[in-house]
Amino acid sequence: MSKTTCSSHDTRAPLSATDLSLVIHHGELHAHWVEAARSKGFTLIARVQDRFRVALRCQTCGGLHVARYFVVMTAQPLCPHCIESRWRATALGAGLTWLGRDPDHRHYGRYLPPCGHEIRRQFTFVERVASGAVAPRCETCLVHREEEEALRFGWTRLGRDLQGSANYRLYRHSCGHTQRIAVANMKWGQCDCAGCGQSWTAKPSFIYLLEIRHSGTQRHYLKLGYSSHPVKRHKHQLGLPKDTEVEVLRVVAMPTGHDACAREKAAHARLKRAHPEALVPHPEYADLMNVVSEIYRPASLSILHDTLDRIEAEVTNAARTQFPVAISAPSRTTADGNPESANNIPEAHTPAASVPWVPAPFYPHRTPRPIAAARDRHPILRRHWGLTG
Repeated sequence: MSKTTCSSHDTRAPLSATDLSLVIHHGELHAHWVEAARSKGFTLIARVQDRFRVALRCQTCGGLHVARYFVVMTAQPLCPHCIESRWRATALGAGLTWLGRDPDHRHYGRYLPPCGHEIRRQFTFVERVASGAVAPRCETCLVHREEEEALRFGWTRLGRDLQGSANYRLYRHSCGHTQRIAVANMKWGQCDCAGCGQSWTAKPSFIYLLEIRHSGTQRHYLKLGYSSHPVKRHKHQLGLPKDTEVEVLRVVAMPTGHDACAREKAAHARLKRAHPEALVPHPEYADLMNVVSEIYRPASLSILHDTLDRIEAEVTNAARTQFPVAISAPSRTTADGNPESANNIPEAHTPAASVPWVPAPFYPHRTPRPIAAARDRHPILRRHWGLTG
């Protein structure tokens, strides 16, 4: 074997074995190899490296590359120089500058968009950009834009969503509270801090379980939802007929409306995946109430209670982690129970007897609510008409 020092990548002149910067393997160039290479657009130059490989010169671009001889005999060899030229031209058509292949993945290349930040994209994606189907996006510019949008409304972008959602980011409010918020909501400022805000997202709320019976049609359903006023929710917002009997089976106190909304939506998603048979199709109750989801079969009562047990445990553990002082468990009431006290501070009770009242955790930068004396278990029954018999 021998090795030369010359390269012939950019010349179209006929080459000999001594013109290659490769280790030459002095073996016979079989005529059927030469003919197969010629019929597939290549000129066979020499056997190189070992007895299995040959050097091919592309008849289109004149570039040299090494391939195994059985690829020449059984398949169509591909010229890497022609392929890279096409990638370069595609990048130019997409408004990008070709920087080279990604060393970590063979389907990706490195490009330079007009903003000057290097990006990594699939070759097929760049083809779609060149065809006008999609637009390229620089991650660095995207982060800068999201940071500017957050600063406009008093937030600081911390990073990607810890739960892995592509539509959410993690932000910190000027008060110090950390919260995950949808990018679309932050863009328009449609968000409120669950730590210091004054809207429903920052106020205490409840996840409730209702039993709905309509005597006229003998229909019987269960509804899982959240509201700061569960009784008001079914009295004034569900659009139920006046002859409908509604019983509050259970409520779970939540520290904020933001937490109630997030946990309730996650619960519905889990129930839909694990127990699709428990959901009632919308056409079945469309004439009875003005909601389109969150309605379940009566047979799923135990499943819903298990879901609320899980939420109750998660809320309690989260509160104990954040506030390691003694914290009572979130309230769990039945039909004759009360989801909130007169000043909207949830109370905790056991089925047998009332336990001493413990104030709700203090949230920084939120105006403290007045601490009232322990009340009886059911003041909400006196404040909202129609719940008792």
